[in-house]
Amino acid sequence: MGIVQRVALAALALCAWAGGAALAQGYPNRAITLIVPWPAGGSTDTHMRKLAELASRRLGQPIVVENKPGAGGMLGPAAMARGATPDGHTLS
Repeated sequence: MGIVQRVALAALALCAWAGGAALAQGYPNRAITLIVPWPAGGSTDTHMRKLAELASRRLGQPIVVENKPGAGGMLGPAAMARGATPDGHTLS
């Protein structure tokens, strides 16, 4: 392994170590909203609710599922773009 590869590997290790410290700051610290752009009760909604349940257990915060059906799946992302604060607590 050459010197360039060793320096790159060391830089990558440093970034990974520093990134872990950033994650330790307590995210998420409140409920997360998951906007699902399909109607409630459909197969996609069922899968997204199961994903929210599993992620909620892992993250230690509730995940609230909001259905915003219509416009071929575009109303959900549009609602997020219009009203969500860019803090990482709203997903679509």
